[in-house]
Amino acid sequence: MAVTKRPSTPPTDPSLATDADVYHAYRLILGRDPDPDGLAHYRRRIAEGLTVDALARAFLHSDERAQRLGQERRHDEAAVDLGGYQVMVRRSDPDFGADIAHWQVYEEPVRAALRALLTVGDTFLDVGANIGVMTFLAATAVGPTGRVIAVEPNPDNVQLLYRGILLNRYSNVEVFPIAAADQQAIVGLSGRSNTTLTEPDSTAPPTWFAQSVTLDETLAALPKLDVIKMDIEGAEATAFRGLERLVTTYRPALVVEFNPRCLKQQGEDPAAFAAQILKLYPTVRVVSQFGDDQRFTRADDLVSFWHRREAEVAAAGKLPSGLLHFDLVTERR
Repeated sequence: MAVTKRPSTPPTDPSLATDADVYHAYRLILGRDPDPDGLAHYRRRIAEGLTVDALARAFLHSDERAQRLGQERRHDEAAVDLGGYQVMVRRSDPDFGADIAHWQVYEEPVRAALRALLTVGDTFLDVGANIGVMTFLAATAVGPTGRVIAVEPNPDNVQLLYRGILLNRYSNVEVFPIAAADQQAIVGLSGRSNTTLTEPDSTAPPTWFAQSVTLDETLAALPKLDVIKMDIEGAEATAFRGLERLVTTYRPALVVEFNPRCLKQQGEDPAAFAAQILKLYPTVRVVSQFGDDQRFTRADDLVSFWHRREAEVAAAGKLPSGLLHFDLVTERR
């Protein structure tokens, strides 16, 4: 196989591509030596004034590169048994995929709460379904006569959701690849698998764009709703405002993440969000990964408890300051 040598004299314009640039593009981007036809093609383009930027774009957006990335993603994916069902994870995902693949556990207080709340035939709404850890637990618990609605805007997570549905052979799960909010709009998504909503024209460009909807409108035809789980990185308050009619009508049990740091980043007041829930439910139960299990009837008491526990957890070196989150659990009414 012929190997192209670096030219002895560099081009006068450094923005123009060389034979050596072509060779390295093949090696670094496609992982192989150039084939004769491809090399001849790019030499013709070099003669026509091909730039380094145009060369890089051609390789990065080539079908061969896309196929290679797809193969790399498939090799990175793993099916993990979480006890009665499987989820598809990416082992390279630092948010949680690597931990699930290694430990085969995830958010055990939330899973325990859902197991206690769900019964056969229930309708379950998972807002922030991610890759399906809670979606598939619910699909197993409610059985073929039940219904599970998974709301997840992150396109990478949605693909793993679909893979998990096929893997588990569920016929009772519907996926809505949208963002839950209090208005219909185009929103930005940033982050990796744990996705945060951003303004689409923010100074930090979003990773993806998504359609936001109010679930009151999107799911207006639901005949029943028994349990809602919500975990959307601080956007819980705005999503809750967009489904308050459903909650008021059916009074489902709730399992909702309460993360003051994330809520504040989304411009929400944690105490106001807690009060929003306690306006509809007389009591909320607070659980956490650190063994917390308390009940509250007042939002101020709940927030004060979070501040105390956050300081204790940080002082013990279990989490950096401000990162503690609770999950709020209510009963059906």
